[in-house]
Amino acid sequence: SSILAAGADHLLTLFGHSNREGWTWFEDVLAYDNCRLSEAMIRAGVRLGRVDVQQCGIETLRWMTALQKAPSGYFRPIGSRTFGKPYLKPHPFDQQPVEVWAAIDAASAAYDLTGDESWLKEATRAYDWFSGANDRGLAVADPQTGTSHDGLNHRGLNLNEGAESVLAYQHATIAIREFIAKVR
Repeated sequence: SSILAAGADHLLTLFGHSNREGWTWFEDVLAYDNCRLSEAMIRAGVRLGRVDVQQCGIETLRWMTALQKAPSGYFRPIGSRTFGKPYLKPHPFDQQPVEVWAAIDAASAAYDLTGDESWLKEATRAYDWFSGANDRGLAVADPQTGTSHDGLNHRGLNLNEGAESVLAYQHATIAIREFIAKVR
C-alpha cells in the first residue's frame, strides 16, 4: 500500500507541474499508452480510498478522451509522431492498437468508480477503431483470425502484424466484452 501511495503521490506531483489551461495531463508531453496513467490513478485512488487521486484520474481521462476524438466523432488515438513534443496537441498518425486497449481499460475503471454508463460509449467508440471507424475507414483487425495490423499511418494501413498489435487487439476484445457484460 505504501508503494501504491508513493506512486499516486508522484503522479499527483507531476500533474501539478504540468497541468495548465488547455493541458490536463501528468507531463508536458504525450507518449505511448497514455490512458494507462489515468487508469492507474483511478484504480489506486479506489484501493487507497483517496478521492484526490480518483478525481485526478477521472479529470485526466476526460481530457484524454476528448483529445482522442476526431472532429467527426470517431476514436483517434494519439499518434506517435506527437510523442515527446512539449504541450503539442496530437498529430493524427501513427496510430497504434495499444492505445485502443488502454482507452477501454481506463474507461472501464472510470465506470467502476462512477457508475456512469457514458464510459461504455467511449470504450465502444475506441474499440470500433479496429473495424474501420477511424481516419482511413479501414479495418485494422480481423475478428475471424484474431489478428491486427500495426495501425494507421499517413499513407494508410500499416500491414505489419506484430505481436504487440495482435495481443492488444485480443486483450481489447476481451476487455470490451467484459465491460459490456458488467454494464448489462
